[in-house]
Amino acid sequence: MIKQWIFIIITLLLVVASGAVAEEKVVMEIEGMSCNLCPVAVKKSLSEVEGAKDIKVSFKERKAWLSVDESVTDETLTEAVQKAGPFKGTVVERKPSISEG
Repeated sequence: MIKQWIFIIITLLLVVASGAVAEEKVVMEIEGMSCNLCPVAVKKSLSEVEGAKDIKVSFKERKAWLSVDESVTDETLTEAVQKAGPFKGTVVERKPSISEG
């Protein structure tokens, strides 16, 4: 009986450890976008950041929304925006969230 409980507990721990990834929802303000193609360049550059996904960039709102692994720094994101062109990106919000693997 004890062996069965140990097996169940270990199995549950492995499932939880492999299925949950710590993520954060990020909102960035993007300055310097001057046309409808600018968000495409910003999105492409942000998508090259390892751990960034679900990226949306709005020319109208001058913002980007994305999910990142908690290890991705604000500096990495702002550098990615700068790499895309004459843009300045500022992280204005970070919210922790849990996403299933």
